[in-house]
Amino acid sequence: MKIHQDDKGRYCLNDCHKASGAGNKNRPSIWADNSQTKALIAEIQSEAGIPALVVSKGGNASGTYACKELVYAYAMWISPAFHLQVIRAFDALVTGKVHTAPVVDQLNDPAFLRGTLLTYTEKVLALEAEKAEAAPKVEGFERLANSKGRTNLREVGKELKIGSTRGIELLREVKWIYRDGRGIWKAYSGAIDRGYVEMKYTTFKNSSGEETSTQQVFVTPRGMARLAVRLQLH
Repeated sequence: MKIHQDDKGRYCLNDCHKASGAGNKNRPSIWADNSQTKALIAEIQSEAGIPALVVSKGGNASGTYACKELVYAYAMWISPAFHLQVIRAFDALVTGKVHTAPVVDQLNDPAFLRGTLLTYTEKVLALEAEKAEAAPKVEGFERLANSKGRTNLREVGKELKIGSTRGIELLREVKWIYRDGRGIWKAYSGAIDRGYVEMKYTTFKNSSGEETSTQQVFVTPRGMARLAVRLQLH
């Protein structure tokens, strides 16, 4: 797959999109439509005097074409690793410090684009592994959960030896819980998806002796272990 250029030297973002996996969320049209991109395009065009981004329709040259600066911005939008690789490739050509193929050749290489995206993921995983290895081992994770395998919010801080109030504050800081309009604790969907917290119905007797049910937030054993590691790292 080749990254085409138009007669003004602009790069075809559709080719970049295809080479990066053609994810629907990464379409150039979506990127070009956000307000930050529009502001950047306007700023570049005010200096350059020619369109920084054009959409060509029809024929073999159809697609979205962008100048080098917008290639940077689009690369960052897709992946920080891809962004960094493109910057370094252009910089190497300008300074002559590193002998490398022209950036257009690298952009024409699907393996290069896929590799940079994978490298970013691998770096994140490696960083997590380094943190886990450097931190003191957290022993007895079972101690961090109650007999039902999960811990209610009032007990989180007690189990972590930081106090009940601080435990609630910690859960809010890491964006696991929040209060709804009625002042009731709720869990963020992201924390639920990662298995750190759960929303469970609990039954109790009210002041009239009647049984009633309500949803409560509980922290899972995995969540408690995660909090324990976080406290040791910080």
